[in-house]
Amino acid sequence: MKIDPHLFSAKFPDQCRLDLCRSRCCRFGVWVDIEEQKTILANQELFVPYLRPEARDPETWFGKTEKDPDCPSGIAVETQEVAGACSFYNPHHGCVLQKGAAEAGRHEWAIKPRFCIMFPLVVSGGELTVDEDMKSLWCMKEKNRTRPILDAVRKEVEFLFEEEEVRRLNAEEEPLPAVKARAIR
Repeated sequence: MKIDPHLFSAKFPDQCRLDLCRSRCCRFGVWVDIEEQKTILANQELFVPYLRPEARDPETWFGKTEKDPDCPSGIAVETQEVAGACSFYNPHHGCVLQKGAAEAGRHEWAIKPRFCIMFPLVVSGGELTVDEDMKSLWCMKEKNRTRPILDAVRKEVEFLFEEEEVRRLNAEEEPLPAVKARAIR
């Protein structure tokens, strides 16, 4: 995977502030790898209790499928927007996939799509870069971007990427212990 040099100078807020943004990045559907779709469907019992009533029908969760070379399997599936929000978003809990996994004693990201975990990072054209297309979000406004982005999303990077890629991003020689969290998935 190529790394966009912009990552080393880009900034992000110290932390997500759901009280300020009201989870606007979670309001729309996202593209998930087809293998992530299978994981979500196989773990329904973890998150169904947290779904909004209008999003409880599994037929509403996913939409079209497309080839996508940036997905590990090469195939992406869109999650649907239901009643103005991602089918897996609940205004009381945030991401029901994350909530359900955590409540079941699993890693909070065990069934959450990688695109959602890694935001504002994105893989596009085989290159890891910053998703600068969502400038209307609170966290993407220049005045709120005060911390180096790779520092702000370190936990997410360590969870998602192989040790070699994490070392390249962090310019560290020693393997990072949090990288082992990937094995939980």
